[in-house]
Amino acid sequence: MKHHAPYLPARALGIEDWEREELIALWPKLLDGTVNLDMRQAASDCGSVGCIGGHIALAHGISVLGARRYVQDQVQRGGPLAALFFPDQTVTHRHLGWRASGPQAAEAILGFLTTGIPDWDKVMRSPR
Repeated sequence: MKHHAPYLPARALGIEDWEREELIALWPKLLDGTVNLDMRQAASDCGSVGCIGGHIALAHGISVLGARRYVQDQVQRGGPLAALFFPDQTVTHRHLGWRASGPQAAEAILGFLTTGIPDWDKVMRSPR
């Protein structure tokens, strides 16, 4: 996967500038395995992060408890990041998004940043 630029602006994505910047910083780390991914939890009690939303929240300085709330709030209010944070909430439900690998999550983030849509169905079909 190559670097894509330009990313859509935060306003076009419907997110805050800090969220966009944290996603831009996160996807290469997921792609190369620098950070771990566990799509089943936002953050653990010890402060380790798991999912995409947990990573960006903690990187932005949000507490572990706050990271959990931040991630859950996206789906509860139908936020623009809900489909990225909760891959099993996609329309077709043809995949087990909670089992996404780091490179698959990186691809979903990149798709969101460049098109506004994390195409989890396409991503989960890739053999990573």
